[in-house]
Amino acid sequence: MKNVILFVITLVFMVGCNKDENDPNTNTSEPISVYINSVTASPTASESVTIKNNSGSSQDLSGWTIGDENNPNAYNIPNGTTLNQGAMHTFNASTMGFQINDSGETIYLKNASGGLVDTWYN
Repeated sequence: MKNVILFVITLVFMVGCNKDENDPNTNTSEPISVYINSVTASPTASESVTIKNNSGSSQDLSGWTIGDENNPNAYNIPNGTTLNQGAMHTFNASTMGFQINDSGETIYLKNASGGLVDTWYN
């Protein structure tokens, strides 16, 4: 009887730890190619978000968004914005239209389809 209970508990645990194949934000089969490399939260005049392209090719960021979880208005990266292989681009908070709090802040990066690519939290 102990073996049956142990087997059932193990089975429930394994099923509960399985990733959701239907979740568009779950992608463990390939490495993150574009991500938030750094965020400068202060001083206010220097607030910025730096995005890095870690992939093997240029990435078109047209229509991608950078947002602040506490602000409903995300910054839309302009059409024609391309990030070359290994390159970084810094977006100033004044250009993006929101301030970055010194603590308790979540910044997100979404692709043109609205899928979550990366988040940063301080």
